Amino acid sequence: MGGIVAALGAVVGPWLKRVTPRAGMLGTLCGIALVFIGTVPLATVFEHPFIGFASMIIILWGLVGRFRLPFNIPAGLLALIVGTVVALAMGEAKISAEGVGFYPPLPYVGDLIAGIQHLFANPELFLVLVPVQIYNFIETMNNVESAEAAGDHYPVATCQITDGLGTMVGAVFGSPFPTTAYIGHPAYKRMGAHAGYIIGVGVVIPVAAFFGLLAFLNNLIPVAAAAPVLVFVALSLITNTAHSIKTEHVAAVTIAMMPHVSAFLMTKWGSLMGALGATGVEGLPQMGDPALTAALLQQGAHFEGHLALSQGAILTGLIWGAIVAYVIDGKFRAAGGFALAATGMSMVGIIHGASLHWPDLNAVSMGYLISAAFLFIYPAFHKEDELVNEYAVVDEPTANPAE
Repeated sequence: MGGIVAALGAVVGPWLKRVTPRAGMLGTLCGIALVFIGTVPLATVFEHPFIGFASMIIILWGLVGRFRLPFNIPAGLLALIVGTVVALAMGEAKISAEGVGFYPPLPYVGDLIAGIQHLFANPELFLVLVPVQIYNFIETMNNVESAEAAGDHYPVATCQITDGLGTMVGAVFGSPFPTTAYIGHPAYKRMGAHAGYIIGVGVVIPVAAFFGLLAFLNNLIPVAAAAPVLVFVALSLITNTAHSIKTEHVAAVTIAMMPHVSAFLMTKWGSLMGALGATGVEGLPQMGDPALTAALLQQGAHFEGHLALSQGAILTGLIWGAIVAYVIDGKFRAAGGFALAATGMSMVGIIHGASLHWPDLNAVSMGYLISAAFLFIYPAFHKEDELVNEYAVVDEPTANPAE
């Protein structure tokens, strides 16, 4: 069912990509890259510095600095080899054939039918499923824009339909995970990857899964050895964004990143509470408990604000990036349109809500509505020349496909 919702994104995807400033689409991706793809792996590097630093310096030399390595060895491959050798020498990795075998993909049609029946018997589950899949097809649209900023053009509707089909096929074989266009296109293009790389991934990963080799590789290659590659992906996406937008729109990219910091904090606060419970601490309040929320606020931790920002962070970042970009360009009605859309989405829980619900004109929705009214009405009381940003640049920079 989630795949169907994701595929239906193709109906609005091309239009939404056309009306959304690049800074909004790429800014929200930069937020994901910064906190989840970059910061978490970097922390892993510092948890295992001997392994992580050995791999990290090779990534910085060969991929970030783009200096040639001996015999033209790919930096990513060499980083994995060196990190693994260090881990083996330290006893933090092992060569084990445990789990190796043959595991052919099997359809779980019965379970799938039972799951769909359960879904329709409990329609309130759609209130969670639909927003998640909306975020998914928005993510695909943003990743297509990221590839375009790197000089490669793909039809967004085709990508969204493919994602939906991939999700549905995966569900037949028991996968609970949706598919989406990968966020790392600029990074892998910079590494010299072409269509053959994608074909290779499409062959190697299934073969490794079918024969249990993923467990073998998990034992052999420590996370700290592979983590620097993800750090590079984050660095590449953010720097590519900086080169593909107008300088004035850096502010829009920055604000689009911020909701993902809130999402990261909420995830880690939840992990902290779970860890305290796992260590035997009794009487822990639930996250959101009024007394705990008040205590956190006294310590400078704004739980309610971060919770609101984290709910639908992908869309929230895109919306605020678009509003700021359009305000900078003096396109106030376009900015007002995004604020008005945010009003509707926040009223029904697509953003700033745990799930879909009946329309509710809450404080956040009112804030968006007031902002929209200002952006639509205020410019009418000023002369046209007073609303022109003399520092704005009209066109987006064009990426050089050769870069």
